Amino acid sequence: MRKEAYQYFSVKVQQIAARLEFETLTDMCRFNEVNHIDNVFILHEDNPSDDCFAVYHNACLLLHKTEGFKTLENFVSAQDKGYPNATLYYDSIALGYSKYEDYLMVKESGISDPATFETMKKKGFLTGFIAFQELEKTEPKLFDITTPVNNAFDLYTYAKQHNFEDCSKLLEGLAKGFSDSNLFAAAKELGFPTHADFIDGGKRGFRTYTDLKLANELGIRDGQDLLKFNDLEFVKQGDITHDQRVVLIVLSKIEQGKKISLNKLNAILESNIEEYRYEDTMQLPKWFTKSMHSVGALSEFLEKSVSVKRYGTYYADGEFFEINKMQDRSVVLDASNVAHNSSGRTDKKVYAQNLVLMIDFLKEKGFSDITVIADASLRHKVEDNHILEKVKKMCTYLESPRETTADVFILQYIKMNHCLMVSNDNFREWKIQDPWAAENVDFYRLSFIIKGNEVLMPDLK
Repeated sequence: MRKEAYQYFSVKVQQIAARLEFETLTDMCRFNEVNHIDNVFILHEDNPSDDCFAVYHNACLLLHKTEGFKTLENFVSAQDKGYPNATLYYDSIALGYSKYEDYLMVKESGISDPATFETMKKKGFLTGFIAFQELEKTEPKLFDITTPVNNAFDLYTYAKQHNFEDCSKLLEGLAKGFSDSNLFAAAKELGFPTHADFIDGGKRGFRTYTDLKLANELGIRDGQDLLKFNDLEFVKQGDITHDQRVVLIVLSKIEQGKKISLNKLNAILESNIEEYRYEDTMQLPKWFTKSMHSVGALSEFLEKSVSVKRYGTYYADGEFFEINKMQDRSVVLDASNVAHNSSGRTDKKVYAQNLVLMIDFLKEKGFSDITVIADASLRHKVEDNHILEKVKKMCTYLESPRETTADVFILQYIKMNHCLMVSNDNFREWKIQDPWAAENVDFYRLSFIIKGNEVLMPDLK
């Protein structure tokens, strides 16, 4: 159908021999195109509703009422875009909308600002509303929207109120059960795939979905239960059960050089295992594996386990265990703390030489397995940077990654090895976050004083 511009002329009909009327404006446009007619008359009547478009062809006037359209081009445009009449077409154009479906949506939802409409369109709410309706049908209980959403504008308004950037983000959140963007973002960052998982994890005290998933796989009941599980995982040395790991923890806390009978050790072991039982059911967790159901089983483990020998020697004939001297154990140095602690200095500077003095002191006292763990920034803080190369040759030297404090690795190292730690730091912040640290870190910690070239350590016998 022809859409290029016609030439229009306003006229009044005085007298004409032949006058024919098209059945529709569409027929008139098709006739004009077929006959290459460029000039169109507009016949104005006393009643505007009787105005007509007309063309003169072969001494005959052919016409049709304008039906409210100002031009035939407008009529063609309205037909192409689905407008049912001229009134709606021109109202839509006046409001700044060029498609009938857009105009209908605007009228139905009460949008008065074209800029709002364009924003909705750009952010996908016009097409996204259909997807939202489908989601409502298939998953009516998945998410909770208390206010009715009857059209795209309602959906857009809801998204704005709940901080969703665009319709795709909103639909993604709703499909996973989230009706609030901030909650969705928080859950997504922690790895929770659905709102149900997020709520379940929160109720049970699991911070991340990884923790929740592990808990569900192993039958871990809640966050406290997970902490106990993880603490025993650090003690895993070979293929040993959880009650055998508790034995190693018990041995690591007995006073150096002490001899303890098999029966006494078994009683301590049973007492420690009791701490893993749930208070409400008095049952051990499903994940807790146990292989020693008698004193004889404990005796066999003490006699054969390589891991046990790190803490002392078991004498099967006498049925007692003798704890190693402190010097026979591994020790880790909190490098930053040792480097900062120099008694009597007024300059408050940091010295790597302190580490040399401490390592020499420990070796003189009989320690051989010494590990230093330092912050990545320590090498930039010490006054005597070149001394660090000497330290690295004296023992195992580990450096934490940038932006990660060495405390994380020091505590993990102690959990894994139940070794001693040289530090004057009481790890107060970590005790608040980690129950294991609150209960155990002070037991393994050796405090000290460095004065000049002398190291004082009262806990070391």
